[in-house]
Amino acid sequence: MTFQLKSREHLGHPTLKRRFNQQLFEVVAPRYHFITRALSLGRDPAWKRRLIDLLPDTGVKRCLDLACGTGDLTLLLQARYPQARVTGLDLTPAMIDLARTRRGAGSIEFVVGDMTATSWPDDSADVITGGYALRNAPSLERALYEVHRVLRPGGTAAFLEFSKPASRAGQWLSYIILKLWGGFWGLALHGNPEVYAYIAESLRLHPDRAALKVLLEKQGLHLKQRRLSFAGLVETLVVEKKG
Repeated sequence: MTFQLKSREHLGHPTLKRRFNQQLFEVVAPRYHFITRALSLGRDPAWKRRLIDLLPDTGVKRCLDLACGTGDLTLLLQARYPQARVTGLDLTPAMIDLARTRRGAGSIEFVVGDMTATSWPDDSADVITGGYALRNAPSLERALYEVHRVLRPGGTAAFLEFSKPASRAGQWLSYIILKLWGGFWGLALHGNPEVYAYIAESLRLHPDRAALKVLLEKQGLHLKQRRLSFAGLVETLVVEKKG
């Protein structure tokens, strides 16, 4: 597929970014389960298990997994909290269709929706998760506002995401690595380097680690833990809604 939209041109505008992501992930969906492992050299499942291990042990009755993709974190949430109601939400119908076919998905509610406007009631989720969700939000500020609105006071949110260092040298190195590595897999799987090279472009516009912490705190989400992986290219964030 040849994209009519280019990530560099459109990821800075919320409406166009949403449209770009809808186009992109419809293409990616059939290979999403594979590519998350290929891009991470097989480490993605371990990072997701670690994220789940960092969540509270008790008091969890309602969970929301944002940008759930094919349901990796959603299924792990259901296994961790078998008595809880678990919902996976994603912008792309093809992702939701694939998630619903996976073993163990029968007790999970999978819905098509926008992480910046979930329609969930205020203070209704005990736990919110997101795998590579924040970077893909049409508006990061709006997504964090929605996380804060939906999360109950004292509730926990955890995100797995590519990490942007504070230094320009670190940012340049991360960009080059992700551009080349993503471009290789885009060319190999789709005949189009833009398909996964967009990761580098989206990270280019994403806040660096320090700025993201400030943004989280500004939205009323206290950063409790930050763990770096993959030589600092990936991070796990655990936040708590201030009571």
